[in-house]
Amino acid sequence: MMNNNRFNKPQAPKTPKMQTTTLWDFPSQHYGEEMQGDADYVGATPSYVIWNLLHRYTKPGAVVVDPMCGSGTTVDVCKDLDRRGLGFDIAPSRPDIQKADARHLPLDDSSADFVFVDPPYSTHVKYSGDKQCIGELDARGGGYYEAMEEVIADMYRVLKPGAYFALYVSDSQAKNKAFCPIGFELFLRMTKLFEPVDVVCVTRHNKSLKRNHWHTSAIEGNFFLRGFNYLFIVRKRPVESSETHKHEEAGILSKLFEAAAKASPGEVVTPEKFGHLLDEEKDRLQEHLSKKQQKKISRAARPSPSGTPRPQPRPQTGTPRAAQPSPIKPKQQPAKKKGIHGTRKTDR
Repeated sequence: MMNNNRFNKPQAPKTPKMQTTTLWDFPSQHYGEEMQGDADYVGATPSYVIWNLLHRYTKPGAVVVDPMCGSGTTVDVCKDLDRRGLGFDIAPSRPDIQKADARHLPLDDSSADFVFVDPPYSTHVKYSGDKQCIGELDARGGGYYEAMEEVIADMYRVLKPGAYFALYVSDSQAKNKAFCPIGFELFLRMTKLFEPVDVVCVTRHNKSLKRNHWHTSAIEGNFFLRGFNYLFIVRKRPVESSETHKHEEAGILSKLFEAAAKASPGEVVTPEKFGHLLDEEKDRLQEHLSKKQQKKISRAARPSPSGTPRPQPRPQTGTPRAAQPSPIKPKQQPAKKKGIHGTRKTDR
């Protein structure tokens, strides 16, 4: 009797494997016996990717946000791992996904513990047809990057300090069209607000790569099919108790992105272009901090109830005080210990 096992589709493992390198490869679209999201949804995210990210960067009960939730893969993985998944999409595919524009989420500032985004890769896929959909914008000069800058700025706004943000994306290459390095372009924009953590490459196993005519077209057209996706992982810098003003400045930068995008939707929004606005905000913040310092000095100058003067605080200046070298302590001699044979040295 013929053995047909080699023709059977491999079963997805019940428990996914934690990835330990920056090259991820998965046997199927989903893990376990249940489906996460919809495998037939165009552009569905492999649930293994989200499972690994949540295991590394979140804890049970964490608030996980996906502003382009698609078929709901992130929401389903969150249920499996006891996280609170909040899914949004311009065209929701199911009731537990809220309708919202990823550029302006209906969430409070610093309310999310983790954000995952799998955006459209320019205009390769036909999504909802909604004019507000970023998938309708071409990366070859059609406003795609400007829209994604607004998304990145809003993700900065909703994330808690110290929390992580992962973006899953691929470059754009098509026959007779210019190559678009979407991954590099978006990572550059992410690192203007966030602290880079790592870059992972995830092997693609989509249906297109299994069709011979696609490979024939790639050879004839002298271009490459996309064999991997980028997984960019960044972090919102944590707030140090002694550096709160730095966090405030970073928040100002995020607001500038939003304000500039609303005022001039067709312009490229970058910190350099609107640097003078940032300088004005920094001056205002410095003036505010100076006033707070003066109040501290005034309070310290008042006589204490006991009549003794209060200790004077050190005035705050714009430049950090140079670190003072610690005093060099003399090397101690080994202690002498008296034994049955008299006094002897010990190195213990």
